[in-house]
Amino acid sequence: MPSHDLPDPRLNRLLAELPQDEYERLVYDLEAVTLTMGEVLCESGGELRHAYFPVDCILSRINITAVGHAMELAMTGRDGLVGISLLLGGETALHTVEVQSAGTAYRLRAEVLTWEFAQCTALHRLALRYALALMTQLAQGAVCIRHHSLEQQLCRWLLHRLDLQPGNSLEMTHEHLAHLLGVRREGVTEAAGRLQAAGFIQYHRGHIKLTDRAGLEAHACDCYRVVRDQLGDLYGGTASSLRTRARARPNPATLRTRAEARLSQAPATRPDTPWDTERLLHELQVHQIELEMHNEELQHAYDEADRLRERYADIYDFAPLAYFTLDPQGVIVQLNLAGAILLGIKRSECGRYRFAASLAQDSLAEFSRFHQQVLDSRSRASCEVVLRPTAHRDATTVRIEAVADESGSECRMVVIDPVTRGKGV
Repeated sequence: MPSHDLPDPRLNRLLAELPQDEYERLVYDLEAVTLTMGEVLCESGGELRHAYFPVDCILSRINITAVGHAMELAMTGRDGLVGISLLLGGETALHTVEVQSAGTAYRLRAEVLTWEFAQCTALHRLALRYALALMTQLAQGAVCIRHHSLEQQLCRWLLHRLDLQPGNSLEMTHEHLAHLLGVRREGVTEAAGRLQAAGFIQYHRGHIKLTDRAGLEAHACDCYRVVRDQLGDLYGGTASSLRTRARARPNPATLRTRAEARLSQAPATRPDTPWDTERLLHELQVHQIELEMHNEELQHAYDEADRLRERYADIYDFAPLAYFTLDPQGVIVQLNLAGAILLGIKRSECGRYRFAASLAQDSLAEFSRFHQQVLDSRSRASCEVVLRPTAHRDATTVRIEAVADESGSECRMVVIDPVTRGKGV
């Protein structure tokens, strides 16, 4: 657990977005590490033992070719994490990770992180969204290298780097910049000279100062804005509203560590007499046996809950009716197989679609009123709307039965199409 003289882990924006109860459970497993510039955290193909959440340092993902040529693919600061391969099922690093700017990061053991992911916690969903932002950064970097000038690439790099740190200046030699951009040092010197001549930056002996950000942004290519906007979507308020689909379980592998951390914060007490010591030992032994019995019961309850969830998940998934859960903005946060087929979308991408996008133009206003009515009244309601045609069916009129959850933050719908109604379901 972080001590009081270390930076707050929530300076990392991803950790800051976690619900309070989830953050408090995770914080005992976070280990602060001080990183120095040029330090290599993991080699490409090496085992991933930790994920890193930077707070005031910047980490670079570096690709090194067989002949030794190196180039930065992406950088991560307080906007995200390093170790995304663990989320995607990998156990080894895809790229070499090098410290670009010294500072502090919090690391989390791989087994703890994979446990959290398996519980479908907010951390899991935030990390998935960060993975999308990271993929955007990788893709735009490739486009930028292929289609834009070195001067524009340098603008993109400088703007992104300054977004990840306070202030408007940084220490970076032309040689190191050339190493990160994968180009000759002379090319960086010429490009930086032109940016300085235009009044965008000042450069002197490895010190770069941004003097005209608006001008530098206008001079940069669209690649910077695409990556910036993707991160803006991640931390613009939508991420924190992602719901937790199931109760998160405490990780039994780290229970002892969390208990010791909590004990260290409690005031120390000592028994006064030998009788007190003997009695205390007896109470501790009994309490230990009680905890073991409770743990056995909890494990049985977990196993039974898993069996029930799997049983009813199959019923939900393969039901002939289409089921949807919408958030207050009408975004689909959950749907079953029949719902995915009806709208012609992938279930894995449901969080990217609003249900209204599948409606005919004439039905949009009616459905908007209906959706708001369900959330406000928290009572059951129904309506009929027209779905736009897809590659697998024509435009069709469907009936929607919906009800809100207790908090009024979800609209849960059953959508009945004519084929289903014709079968008497």
